[in-house]
Amino acid sequence: MTRTVVNIPEEINNKYRFVVVAGKRCEQLQRGAFPKVEVLVPLNKLGQQQDPPKLASFWAQVGIREVEESRIAWETPEITILDYTTEAPISVE
Repeated sequence: MTRTVVNIPEEINNKYRFVVVAGKRCEQLQRGAFPKVEVLVPLNKLGQQQDPPKLASFWAQVGIREVEESRIAWETPEITILDYTTEAPISVE
């Protein structure tokens, strides 16, 4: 088994975020989104062109490469903290 070394772009700066963005992109590619990098589809057993596979492993590598090359736009959601606590005086009598 070979291990792939991944270069995380500085604007992502987080391994978890990288995995989430690449995973979401993999889902989009499996559903038919147009790849933003050159994709070489392997030839079939007879040496003929074939349709791109629907395998997640194939599209995951494409998604990872797109994120590494910063070809995927993403944004960090804004987090709003709501404070619904109320203070009530406590009687100690």
